[in-house]
Amino acid sequence: MTKHVTMQTIADALKVSKVSVSKALNGQPGVSDELRKQILLVAGQVGYKKRPETERLQPAAAFAWLCPKRYFLKDEQFYTSIYYYVNKKLLERQQRLDCLVINAREEADPTSLAETLQCHYTGIFIAGEFKAAYYKEIMALNVPLVGLDFYHGNDEMDLVVIDNFNAGYAVTNELLRAGHRKIGFVGDESQSMSICDRFFGYLKALKLAGQPVKESWHLINNDKEGRYFDINPLPSEWPTAFVCHCDKAAVQLLQQLQQLGLKVPANISLISFDNTGLAELMSPKLSSVDIDKKKIALSALELMDYRLAHPETPFHQIHLDTRIVRRESVRSLN
Repeated sequence: MTKHVTMQTIADALKVSKVSVSKALNGQPGVSDELRKQILLVAGQVGYKKRPETERLQPAAAFAWLCPKRYFLKDEQFYTSIYYYVNKKLLERQQRLDCLVINAREEADPTSLAETLQCHYTGIFIAGEFKAAYYKEIMALNVPLVGLDFYHGNDEMDLVVIDNFNAGYAVTNELLRAGHRKIGFVGDESQSMSICDRFFGYLKALKLAGQPVKESWHLINNDKEGRYFDINPLPSEWPTAFVCHCDKAAVQLLQQLQQLGLKVPANISLISFDNTGLAELMSPKLSSVDIDKKKIALSALELMDYRLAHPETPFHQIHLDTRIVRRESVRSLN
């Protein structure tokens, strides 16, 4: 009896994964040209014939979720929430999502990426902004990429981008409408494009309103590794309100203000971004810009599906709007 030839037969012969064989035989991206040639050659030699759909793998069988550890924190909940929705949707499609959280040591050594990506993935979701050298290595991968919550202007990938500039402009105007004229900003704009856009949106609102921008009111209470700390030195004169670059930064600032005997919002108002669970847990509850994490996830999946179906088309960006969730941390001075 003639032995039944399957994709696994070819995979075993070449010592590669069945996923790689499926991609090569079905003309999908994710395998090198050389490996594709070898697979097609062996398929012809062993007399492989395509089987019904029950034997074939789904077009997108295995994805990777690549995220810097400094963004994937237990108490941050922004990227973890997006990951939850992407993973949930892929599980419904009987597809796999491997969560690869990159620590500071790995990110500092771009050559470690090859060891991290030991599996041949159909596509990779990049959650958050990596350091330049590591990001360059990711960009060089021969696999469809979808970036979430960052951009550089020359990205050769599909992107889901939050409108952080207008969000920063909106929250600052929210404080101006509440009667605040002395407004500071908490966050290092050099750390990521999202913080940078929020900061320049804040500056635009103050400039157009003719209000002062004081360098001593631009504070930083976190570092590039995701650690948070007390601000030092403190400003000699406090503003009446702060725009904080994220909920975690706002909580850290609140705790320091309390240690100094300053109350929120009686003495200083706070408004923030991301609307994570921290905003509801903070006392007083934190006003924060809500970014629809589920919509980010579904948009990322939409871009990935389109890229797999149309690999030669120009790259796309999906821009998502935000909304302010008003809570008790902002006091009206009117």
